[in-house]
Amino acid sequence: MKYKLKNRKIVVNMFVVLILVVSIVLAASSSFYMKKMDDGVKQNSANVIKADKNIVRSPKIDEYIKNIETQDLVEEVDIKKEITSILTTEDNKYQSHIFNYETGEEINIEDLIKEDKKEEFWNKITELVYLKYPDFIADVISLNNAENVYFLKDNELVIYYYNYVIEPAPKEDLFLVVNYNEIKDYLNITVDLDSEYTNEDGSVINASKKLIAITFDDGPGPYTDRLVDILNSNKVNATFFMLGKNLENYRSTVLNVYNSGNEIGYHSYAHANFKRQDLETIKSEFATSNEILKSITGTTFSLIRPPYGSINADIKNAIDASFILWNVDTEDWRHKDPEYLLNYTLENISEGYIVLFHDIHASSVDAIEKILPYLYVEGYQVVTVSELAEHFNTDLEAHKTYRYFAK
Repeated sequence: MKYKLKNRKIVVNMFVVLILVVSIVLAASSSFYMKKMDDGVKQNSANVIKADKNIVRSPKIDEYIKNIETQDLVEEVDIKKEITSILTTEDNKYQSHIFNYETGEEINIEDLIKEDKKEEFWNKITELVYLKYPDFIADVISLNNAENVYFLKDNELVIYYYNYVIEPAPKEDLFLVVNYNEIKDYLNITVDLDSEYTNEDGSVINASKKLIAITFDDGPGPYTDRLVDILNSNKVNATFFMLGKNLENYRSTVLNVYNSGNEIGYHSYAHANFKRQDLETIKSEFATSNEILKSITGTTFSLIRPPYGSINADIKNAIDASFILWNVDTEDWRHKDPEYLLNYTLENISEGYIVLFHDIHASSVDAIEKILPYLYVEGYQVVTVSELAEHFNTDLEAHKTYRYFAK
């Protein structure tokens, strides 16, 4: 009996050992199989960093850099041991070359875009071009039918645009900085992503430009909405001094002006000369106009342009607002020639100036369409009166008059 029990224990122990051995073998096989699967994924995924840390840059790339003769090396960037991007300059123009890091084969920007994402990639580039530049520039360079230079940096792609025919011709280099966060889903290379970034936006005030304010009196009117479209397409904002009596009849236009980032000021109720009105009438009409504006935009007037520039101390002290005059009067009500208004404006403006137009004349709106691109290429940025004052560190105080701003 004891012998049989002993034998049974031996058999059980051997069976347990056998199960353990089989389990170990199966686990090892599974681990090996999973490792092979992972290796396959790494080899087939374009968005995973190469597993082989011992990859070295192809000597072909160093040979290329060594043999550069007519060009000056500006910068070279190795990206994740996948590509090398080289930027050079020759005759005041950038040139770029992109190489496969390991093989030294030269490639182009199209090789870095997933085959099924090319259209989305270029749509995104176009979107960012229009965010940065006014339409007269973006309409041309977004065609990508001249000379583009692509330089890939650690966190961004920079595109330089050359040999595009634009009228009026920009005096600045045209380029676009694209953060990889914007295009990461379209690329077949590994890139670093910034946790925070800001796209280039032409609507943002650029302190390096010469700022001026263009203002429009007597509206809103039948041409104001078209004028707003022109301002939007040129990435500028203006100040509209409106008549109180027009607000109700042009509610949607008033809201369009406001929602487009422009500024709305007061130009009396019915264009009466303030000096010929009693103070109570002026105050009453101002209050009435404020109620209408508030019902449309939720805001009230803080700026006033008195008709004809007619103002005195009593009127200024009677109303809690800043009084905005001008130092460039285009007399567009008299000169209804867009070409004349273009030349007059360019010849008479300077940084910090306030320019007077009227949005009730179709010829004035036509002139603005011609003027804004020329202002851009001459280094000007058109902003609202309040933005102009802030740029020149001026607090617009109630009961005071301002004609222009200077440092």
